[in-house]
Amino acid sequence: MFKGIISSLVLVLFFVAMNAQGQQIEPRGQFLSDSIKIGVPVAYSLAVKYPKELDIIFPDSLYNYAPFEFDKKRYFPTRSDSVYSYDSAVYYITSFEVDSIQHISLPVYVLHGRDSTAVYASSDTVVLQQLVTEIPDSVAVEAMPLKENTTYKRVAFQFNYPYFIIGAIILVIIAVLVFIFFGNKIRRYFFLRRMEKSHRKFIETYDAIALAKDQSVKLQAEKLLVVWKKYHEQLEARPYTKLTTKEIIRFYQPEGIETSLKALDRTIYSPKANGELMGDYTALKKYSQKRYEEKVEEVKHG
Repeated sequence: MFKGIISSLVLVLFFVAMNAQGQQIEPRGQFLSDSIKIGVPVAYSLAVKYPKELDIIFPDSLYNYAPFEFDKKRYFPTRSDSVYSYDSAVYYITSFEVDSIQHISLPVYVLHGRDSTAVYASSDTVVLQQLVTEIPDSVAVEAMPLKENTTYKRVAFQFNYPYFIIGAIILVIIAVLVFIFFGNKIRRYFFLRRMEKSHRKFIETYDAIALAKDQSVKLQAEKLLVVWKKYHEQLEARPYTKLTTKEIIRFYQPEGIETSLKALDRTIYSPKANGELMGDYTALKKYSQKRYEEKVEEVKHG
């Protein structure tokens, strides 16, 4: 019984400490313009000042930004003094809602080992610009410039139904024969074409992010990891985007890239991480190329 009481006290003190750490910081979030237009990205600033011994992370592209949709994020390097650190980012989000007033509140996450506490900024609102302010009434029939007493001229039209039916039957027969004899080859051909197109698009996007110079290492690593996960989720039909790096390594055991995945994770989630990652980027790209080639062989001989 005494041990049970001690365990309960420790648990209570743990949650009190987590709550106290959350109260030490007050994230500030605000739109950088007073109004928005449907389908046009709007900038939203999120900043936080916190004790430098804490670990803070911001929402990434997988966060639910409803009623807005995520477009991109610009992250600024951490600034610190002897006591506090200061992080900030600008999110570009888009709305397709028609509500005249829309609002959002984004959190920052205080890390506690494997757990985290979400601390939300105060909600900020933005006004939707109405491009159509008034719907005009229909024009009255009496006001329309109609011509009176016009004569209707019938146009003779004959459709050759027998030939149409015969032609349709022939086309159906040809289509059925083609499907019977070549259906699997045709499906395999188009499936490989889609795979090739998807892989080529992935490589182009991946290289563009990896070689970009106008972004922080942390944001670059975050973007590359998201692109990499989405591609492999499509290629291998596995829920990569729903899993953490540790879960991917444990469940799928991707050979040769465990270290690279962990390096990207450290860069994304640790404000102090700032190492050279080009070797890790290359390793992940080579792994993707290898898995793509293996999948192509599976389809060809499946």
